[in-house]
Amino acid sequence: MVPPVATLLGGLAALAGGVVGVVVSVATVTGVVVGFLLSAPSEQKPAVPAAPPPLPEKAPPRVPEAPKEIPPDRIDALTGLANMNGLNAWFAEKTARLAADNKGIIIMAADLANYAQLVRSRGQEQADAILKEAAKRVSTFTGEDGIAARTGSDEFAVVASVVPQKSAELISDQAGKLTEMLQRPIELPTGVVWIGGSVGAAMGNPTEGPAVLAKAREALKKAKKLGEGHYFVDGITEQE
Repeated sequence: MVPPVATLLGGLAALAGGVVGVVVSVATVTGVVVGFLLSAPSEQKPAVPAAPPPLPEKAPPRVPEAPKEIPPDRIDALTGLANMNGLNAWFAEKTARLAADNKGIIIMAADLANYAQLVRSRGQEQADAILKEAAKRVSTFTGEDGIAARTGSDEFAVVASVVPQKSAELISDQAGKLTEMLQRPIELPTGVVWIGGSVGAAMGNPTEGPAVLAKAREALKKAKKLGEGHYFVDGITEQE
């Protein structure tokens, strides 16, 4: 028996209503899920720390200037001291600064006693050894910015800078000490040699170096007239 049309229509309507209800329910659930997802706190990535500012570049270490090489024609090959060329170059290059610093100079000229006789009696090799030792002793009087030179066969000169007000106090003291050092024995492989010497000293303005040296040499001549082991200071008095 075929159901009435009305019954079929009602069934279809009920079926359609059920489908719509399902669709509505699904839509409702979907909306809730979407809403939950939208409302849930989003996962935040950790903040990346900012890169530190670059360190300032360090200046390269300062390399000290290498000392200027002294021309060979300014050096005495035997003793290693300056020769006359070196001494005159020092006067030309250094004394202006000393004068600007309000300093004076003391120059002591010294020579060994009976050097020619030493050469004859002991030979040139031993005589050279004696000169080298004398050069070491003379060079101890240069101070910070002075110079020592071999100015002749057995003659030496030493220049020391000093505050002018103290020059008169020091010059006799230094000349006496250098004279005493030249009298000390020198030990050689062949034995001990006693050798003396004399000293002349002068003081003056650094810019007048050659003139002060000339005064010291004149004082040396006077010291030698007094005899071995004496010194003479220009412009002061004779000393023993």
